[in-house]
Amino acid sequence: MAPSEFQMSKKDGKSVLLHSKEKKSFYTLKSHDDSIFAECLQAQNACPVKIITAKKL
Repeated sequence: MAPSEFQMSKKDGKSVLLHSKEKKSFYTLKSHDDSIFAECLQAQNACPVKIITAKKL
């Protein structure tokens, strides 16, 4: 899901948010590009541990 925004880590198999900034162990990607929101929402819904949250700015 959302291959332009997430990549699977080869080390532990967890999803990594690309182009993000870390603050207090939270990784955030802020974008005004609404076209990626639907993909990120799909990733949120598919996440088995519910760690991904997608919000519109």
